[in-house]
Amino acid sequence: MSEAIYNLTAKHIDVGFREKNQGLIEKETDYIINKIVTVMLTLFSDKIEGITFNKYGMAFNHEYLFSEKHRNNLVKWLEILTEIKYLSSDLEFGKMKVDFENWYYKMGGEKVGFHYHENYLLTPKEASELMGVSKVTFNKYVKQGLECIDTSSHRKIPKYVVELWNDPVYSIRMQMIYQQVKMREQTPLERLQEINNEITLLQVKYNNPSFKETFASLNGDELDDPTDYYSWRDLEEEKEAIIKQIGGKSLE
Repeated sequence: MSEAIYNLTAKHIDVGFREKNQGLIEKETDYIINKIVTVMLTLFSDKIEGITFNKYGMAFNHEYLFSEKHRNNLVKWLEILTEIKYLSSDLEFGKMKVDFENWYYKMGGEKVGFHYHENYLLTPKEASELMGVSKVTFNKYVKQGLECIDTSSHRKIPKYVVELWNDPVYSIRMQMIYQQVKMREQTPLERLQEINNEITLLQVKYNNPSFKETFASLNGDELDDPTDYYSWRDLEEEKEAIIKQIGGKSLE
């Protein structure tokens, strides 16, 4: 992106938020989304062959659209697009992909699909061996949100997850994205039942019914498997939010 384009886009973003001009904010948001897609397809052409979106387009979350978080994200992505040059590693790809998905769903996006080259996918066995975990643990990660593609072959795991899942920040982001997508396809009651099942498995594993008691003297970074700490904490928070959401309402 040239300096002139950067300056013009930054100016339009500033004007859009200052004047609360929805059309201008949406226009610049669409522009940056399209630039991100173009850049990813170019820089990571050895990994992905396409990126697709919901055919009905995106219904922007108006509250988020005018938020300071959205403004900051627009500026952040604009700077990334200006400075980005020669990214190529699995880790760089994974971080950019997850950050983009996270932002896209916050804006109100319905569905974004990444279509990988087959040689960029691993079998679950290959992925678990590279991550140094058992099949049982790997399957648990998949249920938590580690990306697993529905393909006709045995190759279902994008290579980037092998490194990125060990990053606590991005591991949690992947799980949050996974849950956001699932929540769009589930009723609150269905999700609540699923959460209760996941919490029960953790209670059995640690022989303790309480998250706070289990990890009273520990934090996520001190555990052999820190994903349990973050997962249980987030499940409890999500459970509380859903109960508040459906409280006093019909569950049918």
